[in-house]
Amino acid sequence: MTRETVVLVSIDTEEDNWYCSRNGVAVSNIRALEPLARFFDRLGVRPTYLVTYQVAIDPRAAETVRNVAAGDGAEIGAHLHPWNTPPLAEPFLPRNTMLKNLPADLQFVKLECLTAAVKRAFDRAPRVFRAGRFGFGRDTVAALLRCGYRVDSSVTPFWNWEGFDDGPSFVGAPLDAYRLAPNGDVRRPASHGELLEIPLSYGFSHAPFSFWDPTRRLLEAAPFRWFRLAGIVARAGVARRIVLSPELGSADDMLILSRRLLEHGVRHLQVFWHSPSLVPGLTPFVTTAADVRRLYDSVEAYLNGLTALTNVKFATLSEAAAMLS
Repeated sequence: MTRETVVLVSIDTEEDNWYCSRNGVAVSNIRALEPLARFFDRLGVRPTYLVTYQVAIDPRAAETVRNVAAGDGAEIGAHLHPWNTPPLAEPFLPRNTMLKNLPADLQFVKLECLTAAVKRAFDRAPRVFRAGRFGFGRDTVAALLRCGYRVDSSVTPFWNWEGFDDGPSFVGAPLDAYRLAPNGDVRRPASHGELLEIPLSYGFSHAPFSFWDPTRRLLEAAPFRWFRLAGIVARAGVARRIVLSPELGSADDMLILSRRLLEHGVRHLQVFWHSPSLVPGLTPFVTTAADVRRLYDSVEAYLNGLTALTNVKFATLSEAAAMLS
């Protein structure tokens, strides 16, 4: 209990449309940030709201985000959905929803457009970023640095998104914060890199991760996947993948993962979810009002339980970067 752990809460603050859309985009869920902000204030959380272009350009949504992030207790960053962030120069195809798959110059101009929209809406230049669908790649690093960003939080350790529209693989990425250089492998630290990566909190229910990560990947590969062995192992309670998100894990699951991450020496824990999950029926994770209440209850139970594991220091992404770099 003498150890202090930086605890981040980041919200992908985005449109209502869960499936990638260019038409009929709505942002009504942003109103649900108001009760969320009161909840954060009560718990002492210092949230980071990562805002998409569609939210930034909507006057009412932008006003709501300005109000909930007023003062010095919250941060506004950027969250890029390439499928509906101008310029829309690429075909509307599944593969192109992953930012890393776009040409480097198109990644840059989309990011430049998003950055300008966020700055206009909130009168501050964003310095922290997350790629939509975690579609973060080597060209993205250079674009971020050119646009003035100093922190990214797109990496999901142990996770391979290649089967999802040719997304990135983050297998082998560090669990703790590390530096990135332009045009390098985003899973490999660069000692003099200017961009700090603060990974999301992913892991397993059992330690050591160095054993369970390759074991899980082996069981998910042919021929073992034909027998569904990975699912059998997980259901038997031997080792489960857990994400530090109330959309995907219970408070107990999140506490198990946090204990394992702390055992591995990780200095930060990052809880995240999507703003549409604050409204029933907008995401697959939350379909009823009772589900919304469970999300709130899970977050509160998790944060209360975490105090038994470590000394909690809440921080925004930029504040965490100063502590972890």
